[in-house]
Order: sequence, then C-alpha cells, then structure tokens
Amino acid sequence: MEKINEMMRLGEVVLNVGHLEEMAGFYQEVIGLTLLEKNERVVRLGVSGSNEALLVLRKIDNAVVPEVPRIGLFHTAFLLPTRENLADVLVHLIKSGYPIDGAGDHAYSEALYLHDIEGNGIEIYADRAKTDWMRDAEGNLPMVTEEVDVDGLLKIATGEAFTEMPVGTKIGHVHLQVSDVDKAEQFYRRALGLNLTTAIPSARFFAAGDYHHHIGTNMWAGRNLQNRQEQEVGLAWFTIITPDKEAISKQLEEQGYQVNRFEKTISVVDSNGIMIHFK
Repeated sequence: MEKINEMMRLGEVVLNVGHLEEMAGFYQEVIGLTLLEKNERVVRLGVSGSNEALLVLRKIDNAVVPEVPRIGLFHTAFLLPTRENLADVLVHLIKSGYPIDGAGDHAYSEALYLHDIEGNGIEIYADRAKTDWMRDAEGNLPMVTEEVDVDGLLKIATGEAFTEMPVGTKIGHVHLQVSDVDKAEQFYRRALGLNLTTAIPSARFFAAGDYHHHIGTNMWAGRNLQNRQEQEVGLAWFTIITPDKEAISKQLEEQGYQVNRFEKTISVVDSNGIMIHFK
C-alpha cells in the first residue's frame, strides 16, 4: 500500500437536491457562498477569487427527503482562514436567525454546526495552529469535544457586515455517515493510503500528511443504514484532488475496487457505497 500524496485536498461536494432555487439561496444568503454558475439543473457555488466550486447542487425530479438516516453525508466542513472569520460567521448566523445546531471545541479546531433546508449537515470551522494540537504518544489526535468559548469569539469579531465567505475558504474535510467503520478503515486507510488519525469504536478519522482529518466516518446512526435511494436528496459524491490519481486508481483496482475512468476524472465507490471522484 502506497501512502496518498500529502498534497491531497478536497474538491467539490455534490448534493442531489429537490429545491434548487431555495437551496442555492440558502447557501448564498446564510452560508455566504458565491454563485459561480447556474442553469435549470445545476448550481455551482464557491468563494470570490476562484472559479473552483466548493459545492455543487444538482436538481433531481420527484425528490424526497429520506425518512430514515442513510449512508452518505454527515456534514460538509467549510474551513475558514482565521478564527476572526469564524467569529464573523457566528455573528452573521446569530443575526440571520437561522438555527445553529451546536458548537464544538475539538482542541485542534473550533466549529459551528447546522443543517441546510433539506437536512444536509454543515460544519463551519477554523483550525488552531498545528503547534497547539494535542497528540498522544503515537502521534494520533484524541477525540475531544469541549464547549466553544463563544464570548471570546464574539469579542474578536470585526464588526464588519458579513456578505460572503472570506477568500481562502475551502472544504476542509468531509464527514461521512456509514454502516461499518471497520470497512471504512479498510478502504480509506488500507486501499486509499490515508493515515488513521483518530479511532474510537464508532468512528474513524483519516488524513493525508499531518492534518487532523480530511475524511471522517461514523456509525452513530446505527449499523443497519442503507444507501440513499435514487429519488432521495443527499450526497451524490465528493471529490478528492490529488497529483497521483493514476497511481491511486491502479492501487484501488489491485485491491478489487471498480474504477471508472472519464476524460478528466476517475470515480470509485467506497466500501460503504459512497461515490468519490478523483481529479
């Protein structure tokens, strides 16, 4: 098994949606993403200064919201450049009146959590300096969730009107809801070559290089989850951008995974049935 290139990063997250206009409006007005491209079926959203989409919304016909949890997206995590940016987003969300599900201080980052209007999870977070991350004797990161110092955050808000996510915002990680974290580890660690950075019985976290995690997986909704049905809204696929996609595709094929090749991308379905595109 070859380790994935440390330059790996996440690209666009693609959601199948039922209400394209409303979802596009939510991600622009509440989350602060910038409209890059729009037609009757697809909306591409990102941040100013870049034409690279962070989120793509695809309209599906006769769409329904799943009545039970499905294998797929737990949350899309938008990484902000600074803690001050996080403070400004917090002020904006409070002023907007849109419900925030919660907040968590994970020692390596501070995060806000919410859901979009079709139930997809969202995390908006800022990393602490790597020198402040707590690691155990093996170099792994413990699973820590403490209360966020909300008062401290609010004190460093700039006070400027929030109009959009700051330049430099990116997809920091994707957290997946799966039915089997051991199978997830088999794919992301052993087949794909990511490092296992945090492990508890119900969750596994994986990263390229020394990041805390690019991919999170959990089975907190249970072991009997099924994959999303064709007309259900939710995650279509997420994207990994890496300079060694051809080597990865060969490695995946050698381990029995079916790799589909397109003009500029390859795709594979992971061990829990979640599709990934590689660019």
